[in-house]
Amino acid sequence: MTGSHYPTIVIGSGSAGFTVAISLSQLGKQVALIEARAVGGDCTNVGCVPSKTLIHEAGEQHGTQPDAAAVLATVRHKRDDLRDEETQQVKQTEHLTFFHGTARFVGAKQVAVQLDDGSTRELTGDNIVIATGSRPTLPKVDGLPSHRTLTNENIFELPTAPAHLAIIGSGPIGLEMAFAFRDLGTRVSIITNTDRVFNKSPIAASETLDVALRERGIDVYYYALATHYDEISETLRIKTPQGPVELSGVTKVLIAAGRQRNIDTIGLEQTGVKFDPKTGIEVSSHGQTSVAGIYAIGDVTPTSFWTHSANAQGRRVVQRIAFPWLPAFGQEPLYPNATFSDPEVANVGLMPDQIAKKYHPKLIKTLRFELPKTDKGYTEGLTHGFVQVYALRLTGRILGATIVGPRASEMISFFTLAITEGISLYKLFRLVYPYPTLSGAIQKVADQYVRETLPAFHIELLDLARYGAETAWQRLRGGTFEVAAPAVLSASVSP
Repeated sequence: MTGSHYPTIVIGSGSAGFTVAISLSQLGKQVALIEARAVGGDCTNVGCVPSKTLIHEAGEQHGTQPDAAAVLATVRHKRDDLRDEETQQVKQTEHLTFFHGTARFVGAKQVAVQLDDGSTRELTGDNIVIATGSRPTLPKVDGLPSHRTLTNENIFELPTAPAHLAIIGSGPIGLEMAFAFRDLGTRVSIITNTDRVFNKSPIAASETLDVALRERGIDVYYYALATHYDEISETLRIKTPQGPVELSGVTKVLIAAGRQRNIDTIGLEQTGVKFDPKTGIEVSSHGQTSVAGIYAIGDVTPTSFWTHSANAQGRRVVQRIAFPWLPAFGQEPLYPNATFSDPEVANVGLMPDQIAKKYHPKLIKTLRFELPKTDKGYTEGLTHGFVQVYALRLTGRILGATIVGPRASEMISFFTLAITEGISLYKLFRLVYPYPTLSGAIQKVADQYVRETLPAFHIELLDLARYGAETAWQRLRGGTFEVAAPAVLSASVSP
């Protein structure tokens, strides 16, 4: 075993680790980057890049006789091109040493790397960044053979679209693949153990997606559990509240039932770092673990679930390592999320269930405008979609927002900025929006808020004082509301 010392060691080359390694190297810092699989991690190889390419290419086939084999070949080609480009960037970046192998801690600042040739290198570092990502959770289905089983890690290797794809799970991965493969002509069935699809989004979003799925001929089974697969008859048996159901002709089963963090095989117990197998590695707002000089970013943390949040965490770690004399960051930034279903769903800020735990219900206004009612929605023939905003009465401060519709992923940044910078609905009311656009729905929401608030401003003020008193009393009694009305009333109002 040979050893080497580096100022910074990064374990994992996904969005988070890649950002840290490349950025520090470009700042002239010596970095060791360790990757067990392919450069780019899940996003480049088995996540965002191939999935969004598939969604785009499959959508182009909608309404035509789809060429599924050609679409999937295009997905792999574009994925491979980007992976090769990122691999070359890693290998050619000055100050960056790349190790292809499996890393495991053997001490707080010591990492043993099992290389491809079977040899082992021991590396030590002043700073070590854990960015090992996550992997699919695999619930057991009796009788389901491996050649019938798909996850996000092998679905893009299919030579053509399956005749009948059963999807276990109704989160982002399951929904995106359901619409994409339906566009390729596949019969799709979704099995979810929840009461609604995409159940971490507001109910209104789930209801819209349920309608869209059924309109596209996608079957959805709620409160359901896949119990057994019969290889001879290609039948998947599921348990539902209405009784057992047999899905015939199921040629592939996509498991999209959640993720688990890759922290169980890296020797964390050797470091003293505090972590929980279920919630991840404990970190500060700038990625620092309980051990000085050891950072964790991306899926291994409790707060990051997306490529863009992993990238943001990586950028914060770069500042702490490269410029430690700069003031430390405050709380983590606001992370929007987007699911590229059809229609798209995007959220940012507090969601209704979170708001209910923090505020008296009478302090909140929920405003909604349907995208088909915009002139742009009319010209595009939209049948689904809306902008929904959760705001404080009187002040117009935006707490959260949900957008369902075409390009929702592009529109949500508008609300990310508004919430982060404290831009109220009063100010959004005064903005001029291009015409005709779907973002005109934001103007309509602001119009609705001002129209309902200003004419009865004095009544709103009295009501808020009354509800604030109720909230304060609830807090004194040990209730659940965390925010009393005085804080709400003291917020600036600038109509």
